[in-house]
Amino acid sequence: MGEVVVVGDWHLASVTSAGLLNLGYSVRGWDRDRDAREVLETLGGTAGEPGVADVLATAAADGRYVVLADEVDLDQALGGAGLVVVAYDSRTTVDGEIDDSRSEDAVRALLERGVSGPAIMLCSQVRAGTCERLLRSSGLPAGSQALVHVPENLRLGSALEDFLHPERLVVGCDAPELPPAVAELVARWKARDIRRVRLVEAELVKHGTNVFLSMCIVFANDLGWIARELGADPVAVTEAVRADSRVSPKAPLRPGQAYAGATLQRDVRALWEVGELFGRDTLFAAVSRSNASHALAPVALLDRILDGLYQRRVCLLGLTYKPGIATLRDSPALRLAKELTAFGCTVTAHDPHAEQIALDAVDRHCTVSSAAAEADCVVLVTAHEEYRSLDLGSLPVRRPNLLNLCAAASNLRGHDGWQLHDMWGK
Repeated sequence: MGEVVVVGDWHLASVTSAGLLNLGYSVRGWDRDRDAREVLETLGGTAGEPGVADVLATAAADGRYVVLADEVDLDQALGGAGLVVVAYDSRTTVDGEIDDSRSEDAVRALLERGVSGPAIMLCSQVRAGTCERLLRSSGLPAGSQALVHVPENLRLGSALEDFLHPERLVVGCDAPELPPAVAELVARWKARDIRRVRLVEAELVKHGTNVFLSMCIVFANDLGWIARELGADPVAVTEAVRADSRVSPKAPLRPGQAYAGATLQRDVRALWEVGELFGRDTLFAAVSRSNASHALAPVALLDRILDGLYQRRVCLLGLTYKPGIATLRDSPALRLAKELTAFGCTVTAHDPHAEQIALDAVDRHCTVSSAAAEADCVVLVTAHEEYRSLDLGSLPVRRPNLLNLCAAASNLRGHDGWQLHDMWGK
């Protein structure tokens, strides 16, 4: 039913490949920086997405999914494919700046093949104006059909489902008609809401969506903190705001932790920097700064709870930025650990889902009990299912303090004699 070449790595490429396979395509995968064996070992497994590894393994066994060994194989695959999808996860710096040229390099090399090559669909995150610049630098005319931008809109933990059943599909193309191969894929998606826009508009929609979500999170946190300090219930206040018919009930207006995960800050920074060119950067700069300030709030709370941080032992439960995922990129728990270490704390941690990589400033443990041993405070950071019925009474802590940064403390057992501190308690 058609062959697609997916150029990319890790999460976005593996989910895209699995999604295309489920839609009936054969997929040829390519990553210029790794050989075929490395790709096969990591795609699906490293991404940590439900269903992805099984789809790729099954398709690899029956020959519908093949990882290309070298550029000779790539050239042959491109010659027989109707579509090539560029799907690199954009690497970012700590403050959200894109530090990755792989997507642009791949698109540029594909455009150099000219009209004989397959249609190019870019799914990777890029800064507004990138697609038009790539077309111009390749000598292609305005309104060219050579490049289509369909910005990914995948949530960690449900990415394959998001790919297969998108609520909204944004398709950027400067030509009056989509390339036939892209039009066929769009038809197979059967999205409820398909938006045909220009390339730069598709880039801005991606920025705008993520920045709006960032603004909601920052607003809820700042409003919630003011409510907290005034003795009001932060959750009651924000839920009543969200109940207004002019405010979406799906908006993330609930006080919690600072936004994290790199994706949102990447788009905030994009609009901040582009906005500087036109004198419209103030709001986006304020969102970024407010979020950074809120990320340090747990440090101040712990300092108050423990009457100082020097030589205290703090146990963090949960390292990922949301439940049920593996990635530690831009983890708020790791940022908190770094700050606590700077104040003289010893930081231990447990997380049953986080990827197994070396960590600075954190003594990682395999069990909650060993992580909490001799702790002056246990901090519930991530609402993993494993922590929802945690028996506090069984933990060998030095001082029975629990600081809850999430909404998972309601079913905790054995908390008699414990000092329970809720970041958003009245």
